[in-house]
Amino acid sequence: MKAIFIHPSHPNQFTRIAHGLAAEGWDCAFLVDEAFATQVQQDNPPIPYFGFKEEPAAVSGSYYTRSFEEGARRGKAVAEALAHLIADEGVDVALGHASFGVTFFLGHLFDIPVVSYVELPGYFPAYAREEFPAFYSQALLDVSLRALIHTSVLHSDLCVVPSRHARDLLPRELRPKVRVQMEGFDLPEPVPDRTRLRGELGLDPARPVVGFASRTLEAVRGFDFFLRAARAIFGRRPDVQFLVLGDESTLYGNESAYLAGKSFKQHALESGGVPQEVCHFRSFMQHDQFVRHLQSMDLALFPVFEGAANWGLFEAMAAGVPVLASNRCFIPEVIRDGREGFLFDPRDDAGFAGAALRLLASPDEARALGENGRRRIARHYSTARARRGYDAILREALAIHNGRQRAGGCPDPRRPGPR
Repeated sequence: MKAIFIHPSHPNQFTRIAHGLAAEGWDCAFLVDEAFATQVQQDNPPIPYFGFKEEPAAVSGSYYTRSFEEGARRGKAVAEALAHLIADEGVDVALGHASFGVTFFLGHLFDIPVVSYVELPGYFPAYAREEFPAFYSQALLDVSLRALIHTSVLHSDLCVVPSRHARDLLPRELRPKVRVQMEGFDLPEPVPDRTRLRGELGLDPARPVVGFASRTLEAVRGFDFFLRAARAIFGRRPDVQFLVLGDESTLYGNESAYLAGKSFKQHALESGGVPQEVCHFRSFMQHDQFVRHLQSMDLALFPVFEGAANWGLFEAMAAGVPVLASNRCFIPEVIRDGREGFLFDPRDDAGFAGAALRLLASPDEARALGENGRRRIARHYSTARARRGYDAILREALAIHNGRQRAGGCPDPRRPGPR
């Protein structure tokens, strides 16, 4: 059966799923933005990749409609590219990231099963931190973005989300369509000599490492509370060094409007941190290097305020790193407090610091915690389990669609007509 995975970027959260399903017998292909053509060619993936190209168009200028307009424009480009693929290649089922608008038109235009992937169904991070309250325009943006996502799900056969937390943020009317399935993670080989690895990464080989890992250093990820905990840890253990993985930018949330041009990293450091010489910052890096940096850590802190998932947390657990995390959003689904990690309110920097100090002083307890986390990933969040989950979702969508009589027809998007 031919399955098309659709995403604006490459690589993305579907990459390993699609490649793995193809190795297990599915006829898979990808549809991505043509802007990533060079990257795709360099990677030489094992399945066909096709491109779509958005038409140039001026946005209205309204902040609150921008995401909707961009999503609809992207959805149109996807529909027109998919029409050619259906005619030339044949497509049995399509799965795409609805938050970017790629499935917005598909259920209306094509008589094929459609699965919409939704990560976080709205602009919820804007409401995660009371220190940075959302503006009226952001409330409007949230409604506009939800309209794009909810409509995409409404006209899809199924919807897949990475956590129960994400599912419960969708309207009750849509939840019967929702299937919870994380994308899956590989277990890296254990590092035989962590001291040597630290030296190779430019860290002090003799100092323990407490880490923070996230795509970006922003308020919703709790970077400032990590620094507060780090300061308390360093006060008791001046031999510790801190490794921070993430870009100095804000993707989710709205703290930038309150910081007078400063980044949240700058704001958090000025509010109090640890000496620069024992705090190592690393920006975005390739996945293999990211995992190596995780493996250099004695433990990692994740004081997350909001999110449907946090891939850094899963990767840390897969690498056997002992994890201290918040007790919010999706995390209690993954970590059982006291078994695979310890959970705290994200503002409880004293709790994070106290647990970190105890684990640093108790290597056997820390090792057991890390091993429990690694087993949790292997049993419940492995790439093999994720592939089985996506296989079942795609087959269920096919069964649902084939069991429903399609009413009427629709125009051919390859003949767009007046614009």
